Amino acid sequence: MNVRLGACAVVTLALAVAAPYLLNAYGVYLVTLTGIFALVALGLNFLVGYAGQISLCHAAFFGVGAYATALLTEKAGVPYVLSLLVAGLFTTIVSTLVAVPALRLRSLYLAIATLGFGVVLQKIIFEWRSLTGGGGGMQLAPPSVAGHPLTATGLYELTVALLAIGLYGAHNLSRGRTGRALRIIKESETAAGALGISAARYKIAAFAISAFYAAVAGGLFAYLVGYINPESFNVGLSISFLSMVVIGGLGAIGGSIVGAIFYVLVPELLRGFNNDAPGLVFGALLVAVMVFMPRGLWGMGLRLTRRA
Repeated sequence: MNVRLGACAVVTLALAVAAPYLLNAYGVYLVTLTGIFALVALGLNFLVGYAGQISLCHAAFFGVGAYATALLTEKAGVPYVLSLLVAGLFTTIVSTLVAVPALRLRSLYLAIATLGFGVVLQKIIFEWRSLTGGGGGMQLAPPSVAGHPLTATGLYELTVALLAIGLYGAHNLSRGRTGRALRIIKESETAAGALGISAARYKIAAFAISAFYAAVAGGLFAYLVGYINPESFNVGLSISFLSMVVIGGLGAIGGSIVGAIFYVLVPELLRGFNNDAPGLVFGALLVAVMVFMPRGLWGMGLRLTRRA
């Protein structure tokens, strides 16, 4: 199995390197968008799949990261890559302020609370017109990296590099002490307390890590589309992020990648049939996954591989 996984990793890396040379401009855009959404799904899966905490405010974290990166790069003159890191750390602090009052809540109550926080953050971005431009949004110029303008191919390569780092970090976290503690907390907070595990501390850590991933992805997204607006980071996007995690597979790192690919590429493949086809098929497939594949597409793939 390890040999097969290694071979899959090598093939995936080769395809990732070759993608800009095999695809047209729109294809590169779609693959970059898939990588950005996969980064969000990785962080959200850590929160939902491992910690069992439902969040409907990740579109807001995504937006805070996008605006923070854009403001630091455009108005403060901070180098783009450094802006991504600073925006991620800033959003981590914001997420901690969200997590602390939500610690006593679970399941639907937590989902509603995070939904409210997401609406508040989006409203703050909209109303702070002097800084964010309000409803008019912000038009962004391509940033420079090491003195060179960042092209579409360069942004793709940066996205792939950050996704690889994110995968490495998520893998280590899930297999380390933090991942084990979160699994115990998810099963039983009473048992976790008996083992000396602080549920509150690990839940806050899960929120912070998840928000950092979302913020970095938001900074990449801002310069992929070249324009950001508060309406781009609404509740519907949070639901889409959660759908990616569920479709791909809760608690599975590979499931985050599969869910993002499914969310971006399936509607594109169906776009030529009918204007309503992408939404209808996506909804139907989401129901099918919930009913027939409780472990998501990744879990189904692993099961079929074992049988083969």
